[in-house]
Amino acid sequence: MFKIVKADKDTYITNKMIKGARRLSSNVGSAGTLDLFKIYGATMSGSTPNRELSRILIHFDLSSLKKLYSLGKIDVSHPTFFCNLEMKDVYGGQTTPSNFTVSVFPLSSSFDEGIGKDVTYYSDKDVRIWNSSSFENPWLEAGCSRACGPSGTGDFITSSLGITSTEASQTFLKGDEDLFIDVTRIISATLVGNIPDSGLRISFQKSLEDNSKTYFVKRFASNNAYDESKRPRLTVGFDDSLTDDSQNLIFDKSCNLTLYNYAPGGEIVDIASSSFSITGSNSLILKMTTQTPSGSYTLLFSGSQLSYSPGSFLSGTYGSTVFIPSSDPILAAKIQTSGSLVFTPVWCSIDKSVAYVTGSNLTVSLSQKTSSKSMKKFIVTTVDMKEEYQNDEMPTIRINIFDQTSPLLKTVRVPLEAQGIVLKRVHYQVRDVVTNDTIIPFDDVKNSTKVSSDSSGMFFNLDMSNLEDGKTYCIDVLIFYNGVKEKFMSVSPYFRIEKSNS
Repeated sequence: MFKIVKADKDTYITNKMIKGARRLSSNVGSAGTLDLFKIYGATMSGSTPNRELSRILIHFDLSSLKKLYSLGKIDVSHPTFFCNLEMKDVYGGQTTPSNFTVSVFPLSSSFDEGIGKDVTYYSDKDVRIWNSSSFENPWLEAGCSRACGPSGTGDFITSSLGITSTEASQTFLKGDEDLFIDVTRIISATLVGNIPDSGLRISFQKSLEDNSKTYFVKRFASNNAYDESKRPRLTVGFDDSLTDDSQNLIFDKSCNLTLYNYAPGGEIVDIASSSFSITGSNSLILKMTTQTPSGSYTLLFSGSQLSYSPGSFLSGTYGSTVFIPSSDPILAAKIQTSGSLVFTPVWCSIDKSVAYVTGSNLTVSLSQKTSSKSMKKFIVTTVDMKEEYQNDEMPTIRINIFDQTSPLLKTVRVPLEAQGIVLKRVHYQVRDVVTNDTIIPFDDVKNSTKVSSDSSGMFFNLDMSNLEDGKTYCIDVLIFYNGVKEKFMSVSPYFRIEKSNS
């Protein structure tokens, strides 16, 4: 799963001096940029140098992540779960500081964005944002300055349950870099309810705010930027891939078999038996039956409803790990003769009295050892993709991988549909075909873009809300095979995103 979460409000607050007075009532909620600066000594109050500061406030719509969490489709404690805050640098010829560090903290209460735009004289009033977080509520300390822990009262949170420090940071060496900060701890704690969903405070590190230097000005694109691709976002990922080895069953090796229970309308639903549903761990039995010279022979394996997080199970999705030893005395003679055996999988009740689903015959083979480290001659395509998708769709994209060298095909007069193969490590990415910008990148570290497999081949679910309306995209594929990786570009037809009618 790879998801882009967009900001639903952002602004920056400042106590900047304009014509000898601080603009404490100014609002820039509708400005196209988010300006981060600290000015020291440009103005004086008597003999004391003034400090002029800005701090960025931003909130993201986490509703889609909360839904995934409530349904058990992400495990925020799993090492593959990640969440990064991304903000694009905006350089317009202005002076830019260098060698500084920016800190991110969660806010303890929500803020009003406002509609001000004046970033020159800071004359737009609206919400008195330096002194107040909203029309009704003042900051506990002007400028969103009071820190607090999990049980304290403050404007921003420095520690929480299970988190010694909530601070996330990035050092900018040149000053023109984009912001890219890992905020996994903050978002995870928000989703489980340990931190309020109030947004983030972005500022210079406290030691920089307190010193006697000037840092002017680091500028980011805001949620009102004309170019949507530059607006702030959270990129969130989790390895939700499922592996099915139906096409690659090997003797003497643990292999995964997966069952998707489809209702007549195509929805995946729990298996129903009498008046109850089959759910949870060790809730069914997988029988693997083959014919031997002495008759039918069956091996039994425990099956469970699959889960991404403890206690939350995936509707209608079951799995079993099978291990078939070639040394089994009943199977060994036939294996030596043919090198493979055909098994029929039957998913049944714990007491084996009720057969829920009987699958297609599966071939189990001896492992083929090879010393080759080369990539085979793969052809990669997508299957039955549409030219247009609406931005609220999440279609299943089928990937067909065909090895030109096996089997060898003979040219015939009629069309031939080659059977796709299943590989262990396949990833996808999505590119804008006009700009060539990568919108969803290959992730072979956390595996948020890893392609799943079932008995029919390889697939992944593509969340079209990640993509911008009116733009055209294509899909690329990355294959790891025999220690080699290779990219296959533009494996899909071009497809366009349209705004949903609903």
